[in-house]
Amino acid sequence: METSLKEHLIQIANRLTPDSTLEDVYEQLSLLSDIEISEQQEKKGEILTQSQVELQSREWLK
Repeated sequence: METSLKEHLIQIANRLTPDSTLEDVYEQLSLLSDIEISEQQEKKGEILTQSQVELQSREWLK
């Protein structure tokens, strides 16, 4: 299920402390966005196994 921007911002706002900065908010929003994208990729089967990643890494490092 996709979470709306408003829902993400409410989640972040609920965790803010008096010392939080705009950069903290941006980092949290970016993290939530990355997690959502990863979950969508997983549902579509766009993932690699550990073995596949190791094999690709070896090929890249040649």
